Amino acid sequence: MYENPDQDLNALWWNLAEKYQMIRKPEGRNEPDWASKIHIATVPCYYHNYLLGELLASQLNHYITANIIGSDDFRYQSFYGSKEAGQYLTDKVFRPGAQWYWNDMIEKATGEKLTARYYAEQFVN
Repeated sequence: MYENPDQDLNALWWNLAEKYQMIRKPEGRNEPDWASKIHIATVPCYYHNYLLGELLASQLNHYITANIIGSDDFRYQSFYGSKEAGQYLTDKVFRPGAQWYWNDMIEKATGEKLTARYYAEQFVN
């Protein structure tokens, strides 16, 4: 998109939406849908942050589910109301603040570097 801004951006948008989100373009639709996301048009770096957030959420979900809740139901396990899960997040994620770089915090909190493995297990496999 940014390398070739003169291309058909709407076609690019829908090709990527279908490929990665499995969303098909509605029949007969010819609106500039690519421009509906201000992040894409003006501040694309935000999407990278969203992806990192999703990866981290899945990794934390996996760690909490396995090590604190003691379950192997990584897709549907809830830890709503779990004081132990809340304490873990407070101690390992929130309290350190800016004491460590974000990627060091993830490794200290979960025992491994940020990985897409748990996202794939939760949503793809």
